[in-house]
Amino acid sequence: MPHLTLQYTDNLVLDARALLSRLNQVLLDSGHFNEEAIKSRAVALSDFLVGTDADAARAFVHARLRILPGRDEAVRAQLSEALLHALRTHLPAGSHALQICAEVGELPASYRKTTVPPISSPASS
Repeated sequence: MPHLTLQYTDNLVLDARALLSRLNQVLLDSGHFNEEAIKSRAVALSDFLVGTDADAARAFVHARLRILPGRDEAVRAQLSEALLHALRTHLPAGSHALQICAEVGELPASYRKTTVPPISSPASS
């Protein structure tokens, strides 16, 4: 926890890893999460449509954050605004009309997590 999924249309030129790093830092800076607990991934969408005009120069980025239940609406709104601000400042204006969205929701009660420690390598002799 938390899980961040960043979807973006592949007509945008962006460095997904750098953007994920920035968004992870925003989440860490919020004070609500431990660094090692933040998980993020980016998904480039090749099949997409914005509106009804398939030839229009349109694009979107959608950040979806899922967190454990219990944080109030004000905290979720604050996280959403922080992600939206980071996306807006990271993504340059381009030749496409760009829609940027962020949402924060709760993980279901069935969510479970475990960790597996790395195998220790034998000491060199």
